[in-house]
Amino acid sequence: MSNPGILALWHQDLFAATAAFRKSGLVAFISPSSDGEILAKIAFDLGYKVVRGSSSEKTLEIREVLRQLKEGNSCAMALDGPKGPALQEKPGTRWLAERANAPVYKLEVRYGAHFSLRSWDKAKIPLPLSKLTISLSYL
Repeated sequence: MSNPGILALWHQDLFAATAAFRKSGLVAFISPSSDGEILAKIAFDLGYKVVRGSSSEKTLEIREVLRQLKEGNSCAMALDGPKGPALQEKPGTRWLAERANAPVYKLEVRYGAHFSLRSWDKAKIPLPLSKLTISLSYL
């Protein structure tokens, strides 16, 4: 990402993206759910600044993410929100981008060997030593 903005990804790609962008200084907007608690701890340990909240529930925490964007920091959030349906964009990312006047970078992950969980998002878990290809484009 050449300019500060929003890294938008599908919920199913959270594990790969969290590992790929470690120590990047991103602000991660993570659900306050119990599943989010696990990801928040991992993200924090990998060098992310973590903000817990949900754009779908109109929590006040999204204002902290907005403030971070206006200060020139980049953030990351799931396009399909904390609850889905999977691969269907929710309005939170675009709302935040408009308010912050920030670009949105859509992350796409292509997986080598992996398995998918039986969760609503069918989260993908890459197998050790498998190849991942990550690309970014403007949304």
